[in-house]
Amino acid sequence: MAEYSEVSKQPRDDPLYLNAWREAKLILSIWFTCLIYTVGVCYLYGYLSHEPDPAATGPSVGVLAGPLDAFNRAPESLQVPFGIGMPDWVFYGVGLPWLICIIVTWWFCLFYFVEDDLGPDLRKEETR
Repeated sequence: MAEYSEVSKQPRDDPLYLNAWREAKLILSIWFTCLIYTVGVCYLYGYLSHEPDPAATGPSVGVLAGPLDAFNRAPESLQVPFGIGMPDWVFYGVGLPWLICIIVTWWFCLFYFVEDDLGPDLRKEETR
């Protein structure tokens, strides 16, 4: 039978649920931050020119976010960091954030993640 709070007459939240929810929010916020960073860097540094498309039906990003002329790049400005054969915007916009997220997730799972006791195994008790 569930325990009820005297104030609200609602079942109390299970500590297992609260831990899982806290951990899920942290991991999702890390990966969402990585997503926003990746999309922003790849959009700003991946295009050579941010001129609006004449066939576009809606407003250009320059109208919504301000002039993006500072991010226009000449093809010779594209660099290949560390000689690994990919443009700099791919390395800094995709490779590096994914590597950081993998390392942070690995750390989270090994050192921050709480392993809760789920209680006795009822299947073992039923077979006795």
